[in-house]
Amino acid sequence: MYFESMDIKLIYFNFPFWRAEVSRIALFHAGIKFKDVRISSEDFSNIKTNGKLKDGTIIPTKALPCLTVDGVSICQTGAIARFCGKLSGLYPNDDYLACASIDQILDTCTDITNSLSYPPNFQNENDQENFRKSLCQVDGKLTKYLKALNLLIKNYNIIIKDLSPSPHFTIGDLATWGIVKWLKSGVIDYIPTNIADSYSDLILTHNRVSELKTVQEWLSKKY
Repeated sequence: MYFESMDIKLIYFNFPFWRAEVSRIALFHAGIKFKDVRISSEDFSNIKTNGKLKDGTIIPTKALPCLTVDGVSICQTGAIARFCGKLSGLYPNDDYLACASIDQILDTCTDITNSLSYPPNFQNENDQENFRKSLCQVDGKLTKYLKALNLLIKNYNIIIKDLSPSPHFTIGDLATWGIVKWLKSGVIDYIPTNIADSYSDLILTHNRVSELKTVQEWLSKKY
């Protein structure tokens, strides 16, 4: 296959955050060789200052993840995930409706992630706690996004099942699994670990992907 001659490098921090895990696992699942580059805080400081790693690898947006293919840098989580999904067969790019359904999921997972970022002027702990708690209210931004993602997953499952042949899972499943796993991990200050538990389609997807042999093997090898 044509990708066998590609020099693929995926650059991110050394932890299992969904933004990178979607693409890491997609490539691993398909047996596609890639350099899994885990950078340090010092490396990231160099990226923020100079827009590149010490070895000269360009990081155009000065943000991660970043994928390089034969020396060409690709940024943005969705773009990277779709590229890796196409290579690995986990993005059904011959069906435009299925592609759009997956794209919605990737974008909503990004919205959820961004919604948790503290406003620049929220420096003290009380402000940060109140902000995060407000996201979880009935009309809070996180609640709205989770409701939306749950509905998107429900509709997506119907569309994906109609594909022939029906894929076992896609990068949409991996993104959903990753975002729910992150919310349940306890690493996000002031966000309850059960915040996603009432969204049945999210939890079903999380549990199903957690049981996949590829995912279990990846996690056992890397963490």
